[in-house]
Amino acid sequence: MAVPAMRLMMLWPWPVTLAVTVLLGALCVAGWRRSKDTATLLRRGLMVAAVAALGLTPASQISAEERVSNADLFFVVDLTGSMAAEDYNGTEQRLDGVKADMRDIIDANPGARYSVIAFSSTATEQLPLTTDSRAALAWLETARRESTNFSEGSSLARPAPVLEDALTRAAENNPQNVRIVLVFSDGEDTADSDAEDSADYGAMAGLVDDGFVFGYGTEAGGRMLSSSWGTEDRGRYIQDPETGTDAISRIDEDNLRALADQLGLDYVHRDAPGGAGELVAEIPVDLLAADGREDSGRLNPILWPIGLVLLGLVGWELWHLTPQIAALRRAR
Repeated sequence: MAVPAMRLMMLWPWPVTLAVTVLLGALCVAGWRRSKDTATLLRRGLMVAAVAALGLTPASQISAEERVSNADLFFVVDLTGSMAAEDYNGTEQRLDGVKADMRDIIDANPGARYSVIAFSSTATEQLPLTTDSRAALAWLETARRESTNFSEGSSLARPAPVLEDALTRAAENNPQNVRIVLVFSDGEDTADSDAEDSADYGAMAGLVDDGFVFGYGTEAGGRMLSSSWGTEDRGRYIQDPETGTDAISRIDEDNLRALADQLGLDYVHRDAPGGAGELVAEIPVDLLAADGREDSGRLNPILWPIGLVLLGLVGWELWHLTPQIAALRRAR
């Protein structure tokens, strides 16, 4: 059985670890000089060593063969009111199609890391990168489009800064991984902000290895149920303020194709469930990872043995101090 390669992750910067170790060691020696208690010196010295080991953070390196996938999947999901338009797969809501495709992608790409960035009137990273597919699926179960009364219009540019920040962090923390961006939207742009319109996805294209822009909706469009506090108002549709009739939302494929071009991705129109997972699974992750980037593997920190030792030493210290504390209380 091969012994796994060991590395130091450095929980703290090494100067901090060194300074803390020297300071605690000096306190141990000073205490021993006063008491001449060798057992106390040994116990506290071992505690200092354990703290130093925590700072160094030994870790085993997981080889490429042991890793299931080195793909980082970034789901960028439109939760604006237009995603309730009933023109997906007949009369289903567009958001239902998004959720079906995301489930398909997660099921077809086990072992990847998943991040969810959602946007409506604001954009937030609602799920940082994680290997826990259950967390991503749980997000799907609870995701709701924005409330109609608080809508500030749609804009594909809105999630750009959040996505760029997430991609930058991923590239810095795991440069060997392949970053795949998956955008789910109808492409509608009804926001009035010029600042948002000027957002440039092309600036982050170098951080993106592959992915797709998935479009939902039809040219004929569909009506949208009104929503209040995350709950749909059954039978009540969003109204067009100019005509007083049911508002109609239509897909804007020009916007979606423009976004795909900026990121260097393919655009795919989605009008029925099935096939999205296979599309993403066919991305040549191993080939992309072989482009000369450093393959440092993933590190698994080994802290629990150190923690157990430190816990035992702290217990020993408390047991040793108990009589002294009791004596001080009696003296009062």
